[in-house]
Amino acid sequence: MKYFSRFHNRSKNLRPPDLYEYFVDNYWFKTIDIENLKVNEPLRGSHKADVVIVGGGYTGLSAAYNIRKKFPEKKIVLLEGAFCGYGASGRNGGFCIATSLLDWEQKGPERRQEDLKVSSYGLEQIKSVIAEYGVDCDLEENGMLEVAMDEKQVQELEEYQAELKSFDLDSTLLVGDDLKAEINSPLFVAGLKKPYGAILNPAKLAREMKRIVEELDVEVRERTVVTRITPGKINRIDTELGDIEAPEMILALNAYAHKLGFFKDRVFPVGVYQIATEPLNKEQWESVGWGNRQGLSDMRTMYSYSIPTADGRILMGGSDFVYYDYDALSSGNDKAVTKRVKENLFSFFPQLEGIGIDHTWGGTTSYTLGRVPTVGVMGDYQNIYFGTGFSEGVPSTQTAGRIIADLMAGESNEFTNHFIVNRNIPYAGPKNLRGYFGRAVKWMMRTFDYSPIH
Repeated sequence: MKYFSRFHNRSKNLRPPDLYEYFVDNYWFKTIDIENLKVNEPLRGSHKADVVIVGGGYTGLSAAYNIRKKFPEKKIVLLEGAFCGYGASGRNGGFCIATSLLDWEQKGPERRQEDLKVSSYGLEQIKSVIAEYGVDCDLEENGMLEVAMDEKQVQELEEYQAELKSFDLDSTLLVGDDLKAEINSPLFVAGLKKPYGAILNPAKLAREMKRIVEELDVEVRERTVVTRITPGKINRIDTELGDIEAPEMILALNAYAHKLGFFKDRVFPVGVYQIATEPLNKEQWESVGWGNRQGLSDMRTMYSYSIPTADGRILMGGSDFVYYDYDALSSGNDKAVTKRVKENLFSFFPQLEGIGIDHTWGGTTSYTLGRVPTVGVMGDYQNIYFGTGFSEGVPSTQTAGRIIADLMAGESNEFTNHFIVNRNIPYAGPKNLRGYFGRAVKWMMRTFDYSPIH
């Protein structure tokens, strides 16, 4: 007992143990009937392919889709450790942000329009597969609403509106009754309404993308844990039950890549968490407003994001992110964080006090200093393609798949020349110090954020 007491709770961040995580309390997983989900057989024995994709999230699935379109003759095999959509692609907040790949430092008007085309592509691809393949993912293209809770944030909204205007993107600043007509919260003093962007069910999208690539003759192996990757002119990928070789490989692992030795000094994992309420009744929805059903986020540094779901719930996430010491993964639930999310929900909408919370869950996503992803090609033989560093990734990872396919085809266009392509990722610092650094950064964020809630 003395030994137990010595080590119990010694870490401030109580990372959930790596047990039974398959049945995480994720609302999105419930909508795809995870209990009865058909999961493909793992890779067994020795195999060869033209292209091997490691990772069955959006980046890997979009790469499979786009590569197949360009190279109908190639044998493409996708390997996923659990099931497609298992990671951040199936656990996120359901936002589909059309502006997440804009280069805000870019001043040239022509390059800005090229940037906008690339940044908008991910949402356009999602709409395209919905139309062509009958994808059901509850997409609602209702735009976005960002809200301010103090005068400093109002000024930031005005500056943001000017930046959007420089990309020829319209937006409307709302205050008073105009804002209340969109969303009814005693904390919101202004809002920026953007007509672009969407909300959706991310787990449904991932599973539908799996269906599509299989229909396009991509071999998808789930339950296939990769144990080692040996790069070379012919890349070798060892798995728990087999192995496969291919001249071209795509790393689509995002926050998990460091486990296989890639980007470990540049990209590190963080835990983010969400909640979903019980379905609201008519009176509760009328008290909140939100009739236009936009994606909602606030302007704090440690911001919250929320959407109305297809079955009438409020889903909220954010409020905090957690780095667990030594790049540990956490994908279950961190009660300290979801407690903060619940407090944010009822601070925003005190009229909902007492409503039930049906689901609380989390997931591992990636973080880079500068918060900008990178897509590119590397290796002695320039035959390892990758996309990593996505923290806002529903549409941007769709775009990453297109970029990877274009790079593989040797094309030069606005996608392969985009600023994230082969972008140098800043050094993340020594692993043993990242936890201290992360906690210090969050302390400063909260200290200098003067909003009514923190």
